[in-house]
Amino acid sequence: MTIDPMMSGRTAYDASKSVAESDELARRASAGDSAELRQVCEDFESLFVKMMLDSMRNTLTDDTLIPKNSGEKLFEDKLYDEYARKLSETADLGIADMMYDQLADGLPGSSVNISS
Repeated sequence: MTIDPMMSGRTAYDASKSVAESDELARRASAGDSAELRQVCEDFESLFVKMMLDSMRNTLTDDTLIPKNSGEKLFEDKLYDEYARKLSETADLGIADMMYDQLADGLPGSSVNISS
């Protein structure tokens, strides 16, 4: 991962955190278990929603009389993690289902139909 010198410290941290999470998802997906693949796809959908919510949150200005301290920022970040998890569970976005359908064919022991 390359870090742009113009990135803020928070943006660089978020980028490195996303890369680490995606590396973990890739490691778990290569395990070869159907249930594990389903969970990885759901986790990826949650990560995708979290990145979308973070992008939306970054458009807001922080023009408050009293600036947020680090504890409030950490709580807000964890709150948005939970929002993303709940949204991906209940909103039926279909990202996890599409990923699972495409990746399940490559699991060990699955039969591949090549006749058309």
